[in-house]
Amino acid sequence: MTTLDGKTPDLAAENIEKLKTIFPDAFEEGKVDFSKLKQDLGEYVDDEKERYNFTWNGKGRALRLSQTPSTGTLRPCPEESKNWGSTKNLYIEGDNLEVLKLLQKSYHGKVKMIYIDPPYNTGNDFVYPDNFADTIENYKEITGQVDSEGHNYGNNSETNGHYHTDWLNMMLPRLRLARNLLTDDGVIFISIDDNEAANLKKICDEVFGEENFRNTILSRRRIKSLNSQFSDKGLFSLNVGFEYLLVYSKSTKFLMKALQMSKNNSPTKGRWDVFWSNADRPTMRYDILGFTPLTGQWRNSKEKAEIAVANYKQYVDDFKGKMTLEEYYEKTGISNFIRRIPDGQGKNGGVQHWIPPCGTVLRTSSWMDIETSQISKEIDLPFNNPKSKQLMTELIKLSGCNDNDIVLDFFSGSATTAHAVMQLNAEDGGNRRFLMVQLPEPCPEDSEAAKAGY
Repeated sequence: MTTLDGKTPDLAAENIEKLKTIFPDAFEEGKVDFSKLKQDLGEYVDDEKERYNFTWNGKGRALRLSQTPSTGTLRPCPEESKNWGSTKNLYIEGDNLEVLKLLQKSYHGKVKMIYIDPPYNTGNDFVYPDNFADTIENYKEITGQVDSEGHNYGNNSETNGHYHTDWLNMMLPRLRLARNLLTDDGVIFISIDDNEAANLKKICDEVFGEENFRNTILSRRRIKSLNSQFSDKGLFSLNVGFEYLLVYSKSTKFLMKALQMSKNNSPTKGRWDVFWSNADRPTMRYDILGFTPLTGQWRNSKEKAEIAVANYKQYVDDFKGKMTLEEYYEKTGISNFIRRIPDGQGKNGGVQHWIPPCGTVLRTSSWMDIETSQISKEIDLPFNNPKSKQLMTELIKLSGCNDNDIVLDFFSGSATTAHAVMQLNAEDGGNRRFLMVQLPEPCPEDSEAAKAGY
């Protein structure tokens, strides 16, 4: 049986040990000699006083906070659980910074996908000061969620001089710890709006590396009609109709799964297109139906092109008088056809390939067909603005999560991410697992959720 000491990994000490193996000469009596380290790093050291960086008050403390070991413990609650002895899914109540530290040993490098919907810092969101010495009741009072009698909520008003600073200090250590949990081919998706989008991009560039930024996805946001009453006088700003989803990978090993989306007015007929492209690859220039291009290249290898030519010849000889090419494709499933227009001119010599009718198109970074929040509630739970399950399922598909892959959401809310994982497993027989983390914050007293006992 493995005995646990109850302490989270000392990340700073682990990094020091890694540094020792690479630069042993930069250590004297167990301490880093920065002058020697600078010599070892040579031209990669920037000694200029003015240089490009992203900093704020408290950043150093936030970095240290992510490296400070925790002595907290996760307490099992079998009486509140479902299938305690067999489930591989976890729902953890607690502050996510503390929980992320506690997960470092068991889940380091094991999480395929992370999705988070952190506070947007709109002036009404709760911002987490990180103090875990007290009970959860005292913690809520310290953090401004409740007063001494357990009432009211705190907020991070724009009049606060540390408006952006508090939010950045909350996010930095959590993102650093989250990165440690990702597999080498893992990915994180982060929802955000205009208030902190620019700062989130900068902080993620620092934590995950600029080279691992993949996309900013736009999802549709329900538009409030507040501006209509002022439209005759002029508008200070437009209604915002979308939210951002930042996509960062752990490394270049991550590849997204190509997703298709339905087309509007799907075509019923195929079309012919040129088989030539402007890329200059001499090895991809060969004879097709008596023509060899002098520049550019054909779109496929010679072997595949010869099969497509033969496919079209068989259709013309045996089936053209009986059915259309679309009908032939529907009957046989064959879609690779190449022909040459008689006396074809130009760089491609009139060589064309057939593109079958298709009701879908490759999804882009514009997901404006998907609502950020769930419009109609599939389950009658009285929570306001739950995240869209469709959005979550599409993200899980995009991440390429397969059997036994773990999906983590450490701002879990009403657990739409967990719902999406279970829904996909039910649809395709998968065995994806979820790991949800949520601070047990009280629902507003006048909310439907509170009235229902949540």
